[in-house]
Amino acid sequence: MMTIHTIELTQEIPVDGGYLAIGDGHARQGDGEVSCQAIECPMEVVDVTLNVIDDMILTNPRAHTPSGWITFGFHEDLNEATVQALDGMLNLMGELYGLERVEAIALGSAVIDLRITQIVNGVKGVHAVLSHDAFK
Repeated sequence: MMTIHTIELTQEIPVDGGYLAIGDGHARQGDGEVSCQAIECPMEVVDVTLNVIDDMILTNPRAHTPSGWITFGFHEDLNEATVQALDGMLNLMGELYGLERVEAIALGSAVIDLRITQIVNGVKGVHAVLSHDAFK
C-alpha cells in the first residue's frame, strides 16, 4: 500500500489573497526530506477540506489532521524554523484550550512533538505536532 505524504496540485481559491499549493506525490518519504530524490507517484484521490474563517489571522500554516494538529515553520536557519513552528503551536494551544502562554510552554515538552519537515532546498522546515489525545 502506498502512503501519500505530500501532493502537487495548485487550485484557485476564490478569496482575495487566498492561495493553495499542495506538494508533490511521494510513495515513500521519511520526515525531513533530505535530498531532491524521492519515490514520485501519481495521485488519483486527494481529500482536502478547506474552511475560510474571516476573522482568523495566521502568520504560518497549520493543519488539522485525523491524528492531531500540526503547525509549521520555514526558514533558512533550522533554529528559526523551529521557533516558528513552536510559536504557532503554543498560540494554537491557547486558542483550543484557553491556556496562557506560560502554561502552554510548561506543557509543551510533554505534549508537543517536533519533527523536521525538510532540509532539501536550502529552506529548512519544522512541524510541531499535538495529538488529539494529548490532554486526555
